[in-house]
Amino acid sequence: MKSLRLWMAVSLTAVFSVSYAQTLEESIEARNKGAELMASGDIEGAITALEKCVEISQKVGPEADENKTVAESALPGLYLQKADKILSTKDYEAALKAFTEVLAVAEKYKNDAVKEKIEKPMTEIYYAIGATAFQKNDVAVALENLDIAISRDPDHAKSYYIKGIIYQKQADENKMAENYKLAIEKADANNDRNTSRNAKSALSKYYYNKGILALQKKSYDAAVTAFDQTIEVDDAFADAYFRLATCYNAKKDYDKAIANAEKALAIKTTEKDGIYFELGNAYMAKKDNAKACEAFKQVKADPYAANAKHQREIVLKCK
Repeated sequence: MKSLRLWMAVSLTAVFSVSYAQTLEESIEARNKGAELMASGDIEGAITALEKCVEISQKVGPEADENKTVAESALPGLYLQKADKILSTKDYEAALKAFTEVLAVAEKYKNDAVKEKIEKPMTEIYYAIGATAFQKNDVAVALENLDIAISRDPDHAKSYYIKGIIYQKQADENKMAENYKLAIEKADANNDRNTSRNAKSALSKYYYNKGILALQKKSYDAAVTAFDQTIEVDDAFADAYFRLATCYNAKKDYDKAIANAEKALAIKTTEKDGIYFELGNAYMAKKDNAKACEAFKQVKADPYAANAKHQREIVLKCK
């Protein structure tokens, strides 16, 4: 009986030793297969092989730790390559799913380097989903994803810019202005000239058009406020200075009319007729006929030419 138990123990030990050896061999084989597939560019195949290596190595125990460590260190990077490949197709929903998977794998294997590398792409994905939704007039989805992009990167100028457009379409001036100004600020800080230029143009034109409407209604104080806001956004907006000159002439504040006309002339290189006409009117009101005549002489084109000629020849009798 004793000899039978001894025989069984020896036999079982042999079986377990064979099973263990085969499993360790399989761990090594899976590791090597993963490396081979990585080298050939088969990302999916490499992921499958290395995940198998991790699974087998966990069963083997400490003897397979080296294989397990190698596989675990490689997997987050492979998932990142897979996600980058999907992102290149501009299928942003699929890319978001893929990068979320990268994050999970990087956290699982404590790979901070890969976690850091996905921050910018994930922000851009949320921005792209938001911008695409905006183009499809799905405002709720657009704002949700743009806000996520901003929460991930508070300096993401393009997200603020699209939000500015959305709020402009919704006639929410306060939120529109807030987001356009943030877009300009963040874009300038990051040397993103295109976004800064677009946001600045959108906001300054909004205020300028608001000023023109007020000017047409002869609401000069409101017009001045709007044109001042235009210049606050874009201090090279020559037409805003020109329209301020018009407003101040109407308000009989001729010194300010002259100052703004001169600022407009310092910037504007074409279509100066209207500016010179306002400048001439301001000097004429101040009884500075010589300067008024000089200004009116610079007016060459309609719709100001006829009036300027009248002022020169009939009113001032310029030489």
